[in-house]
Amino acid sequence: MKLGVAQMNPMVGDVAANTATLIQALQDFESHGVDLVVTPELSVLGYPAMDLVLHPSVQGRIEMALDQIRLATKKTRAGIIVGAPWMATAGRRRYNSVFLISDGQIQYRWDKQLLPFYDVFYDPRWFVSGAPTSVVEWRGRRVGVLICEDAWSAHYGDDYGVDPVAQLVPQNPDLVVVPTASPFEVNKSIQQAMVLSAVAVRLEAPVVMVNQVGLQDDVWYGGGSLLFRSDGTLMARSELSADVRDVVDSQSQVTVALPIQSDIEQIAIAIEGGIRDYVRKSGFSDVVLGLSGGIDSAVVATLAVKAIGANRVLGMIMPSEFSSPESARDANDLADRLGIRRIKVPIHSIYSEVLRELNWQVDPLTLAMENLQSRIRGVAVMAMANHHNALALSTGNKSELAMGYCTLYGDMNGALSPLSDVYKTDVFRLATWLNRDVEIIPSYTITRPPSAELRPNQTDQDSLPDYECLDGILRALIDDGLSQADIVARGFVPDLVADIVSKCHRNEFKRRQAATGIKLSRVAFGSGRRIPILSRWVES
Repeated sequence: MKLGVAQMNPMVGDVAANTATLIQALQDFESHGVDLVVTPELSVLGYPAMDLVLHPSVQGRIEMALDQIRLATKKTRAGIIVGAPWMATAGRRRYNSVFLISDGQIQYRWDKQLLPFYDVFYDPRWFVSGAPTSVVEWRGRRVGVLICEDAWSAHYGDDYGVDPVAQLVPQNPDLVVVPTASPFEVNKSIQQAMVLSAVAVRLEAPVVMVNQVGLQDDVWYGGGSLLFRSDGTLMARSELSADVRDVVDSQSQVTVALPIQSDIEQIAIAIEGGIRDYVRKSGFSDVVLGLSGGIDSAVVATLAVKAIGANRVLGMIMPSEFSSPESARDANDLADRLGIRRIKVPIHSIYSEVLRELNWQVDPLTLAMENLQSRIRGVAVMAMANHHNALALSTGNKSELAMGYCTLYGDMNGALSPLSDVYKTDVFRLATWLNRDVEIIPSYTITRPPSAELRPNQTDQDSLPDYECLDGILRALIDDGLSQADIVARGFVPDLVADIVSKCHRNEFKRRQAATGIKLSRVAFGSGRRIPILSRWVES
């Protein structure tokens, strides 16, 4: 069977536009002699639509969309598999459904059985579980569908108590389609391939997984759709992080290998795509960010240029009396190399005037005064973004957010925080990777000791441990979920671990108010990690 893989980037809630994209894909594949077009999970409404799924008008819009697609199949040889929420028999919740449409008719509907409720998933809030899955006879072939999590049942063991893959085994499918909306994580594609290859072997049938691509709020969907032969051999793979249309043959004997990409390359591609998608989907064209001369803003600016072009990026250089000449040099050098617009807004006179109005004595310099400088810069960035109808980018990283080494309503201001799931040590690696062919980020920006420059001769290590040590503890705490004792057992100093754990927990209130990030790991701040703000949890 010749398949058209429509790895698409839907716009949540824009049923009309998504439907037009699906119909266009159907028509475009027609010239390639495709038998069946396959699309991602919930491709008609977009995923995740969250509480929009429960809106009273959703059912009517979905019915209209399916009717349009049904009529379009009267003019094509190919059928199409699309996903959409469908009204359950009782209550407001719906089924997460997939429809096979061809020859002007809805031929069959499958409903998702396994509803994940972990990490970024809250499916039981919006959906009810469907009936056991079935194979449908279609044009002389037995077609089965496993909707996303349903294909991972064996991987999760007895977590659900239901195994949709096992339900298909006695039905002897000729083809199994797996529509999915699978969030990106570094190296997750390897795990996906292993799971789906095992499904193909178990069912003795070709398996095609078609994944969503693009950013939705803070979650990046990585694409990378896959086709496996019945013996589990990988036959085709769609490009990562791209809205593409691929033609594949389920009977092909051609094999491919998963491309080897470093974790930093995967992260760079995801952040670049995330910036591009967030700007486009939010209706903006340009971005604004502060250029401090430091490595974080340099990496964000470079990825923003790659995402949307230099002419759409505005950098703001905002020196204070504590800024070093090297910072201004590095910021201007970066702007020259990137070819972006820049504006200089010195803040020392504004800072002095606010101190005078507040009647604050400048000796000694307090934390409140340091934060005031950051907040003045934050106001300037937001004002410029507002003035230019642009989107503000925050430049903080995961290490700073974890420790609260950031200022609410200051450097945390912005609509999108591209590095919020990137530890500082990986920011350095990103800078080096971005410079792999030509030096874009000045080398002295990478080698200079990081500093907030909010008081004389300040460096980050005045307040934080060495980043290699800090990130090692934070990865163990956040990503691996280890206790203090287990972290200490890895060789870290007990008092230092206790201090870092305490500060991480105490600063949840800042992260709850932070700009939207881009989820890159299994445990990202935001939708990937849920910790109460008001808590007195202390490890013994």
